[in-house]
Amino acid sequence: MAEGDFVPLTHEILSQSLSQIDRVVGGGGLAFTRLDCSNKELTDLGNKVEEYTQLRHIILSSNKLNSVDAITRLPHLLTLQLDNNEVKSLDCLKDATLPWCQRIDLTTNKLSAVPPLTSLGRLRIACFASNEITSLEGFGNHPSLEELQLQENQLTSLKGLGCLSSLRRLVASGNQIASLEGLDVPVLTKLELSKNQLVSLQHISGAPKCEELDLGENQLSAENPNLPELRRLGSETPALKSLKIGGNASDLRIEVVVTAPNVQIIDEEPVSAEDREAAVAKEEELREAIKAREEELARQAAEAAEAAAAGEGGDAE
Repeated sequence: MAEGDFVPLTHEILSQSLSQIDRVVGGGGLAFTRLDCSNKELTDLGNKVEEYTQLRHIILSSNKLNSVDAITRLPHLLTLQLDNNEVKSLDCLKDATLPWCQRIDLTTNKLSAVPPLTSLGRLRIACFASNEITSLEGFGNHPSLEELQLQENQLTSLKGLGCLSSLRRLVASGNQIASLEGLDVPVLTKLELSKNQLVSLQHISGAPKCEELDLGENQLSAENPNLPELRRLGSETPALKSLKIGGNASDLRIEVVVTAPNVQIIDEEPVSAEDREAAVAKEEELREAIKAREEELARQAAEAAEAAAAGEGGDAE
């Protein structure tokens, strides 16, 4: 099939793709409840789908669809799978009638933003991985959302995420995130942030109940012997049990044992007695390094003050 060909959803394709006959909601007969039109190279759905108001599951994976306008008026829809298409916008969902939709999957499309999805009031799982999303501004609060997948996009922060009061899992790996500003997930237990640009963990306090955290392949370091960023893990995520942190600017395993002693697994290896012993030695090493750093800073400050005083004296002459 040539690139750019118009391939509509025909009655023939539709009739071959309907299945799972079930009772009509509210009584009054039977109806098809599942539509699977995956791998049909479709470019347009027309207006045929919305005639099947009893549909509960729609699968449109691996087509060439660039719009979801034709499936926004399905009052009993539970799941919508649109991965591997060419959808560029979800603006039509702002006023959608999808009150029971609980899962939506738009992995590998061409989205550059995610609008408010408040019309999907019961949405529990949303997958927007492998798109071109640069910002979450306007996404807003979604009190029912339990899992959000945003990996492999172009995000630089989490601003706009809003308070996700029921979210348990957030996946934002493989972006360009340099700030956790916007993180507000009070009951979240699993946070995946590998392959980003994090040098600071400021705002990690937005996930106070996090138990599993992936910070692998970021820009975290132990250059400052006070370890201010790693200490946030101990003080701001007290429930943390499992941490992935390999692939950062330096090996931080023992530093994590020092700063977040409640962590039990680091980079998929249980914290051992030897790790605890090494942490004791590391703490002493860090104290010496902090002392030396403070002395050096004091020396530099004194030299700067002396130079300034000398300069003032020269001006007076």
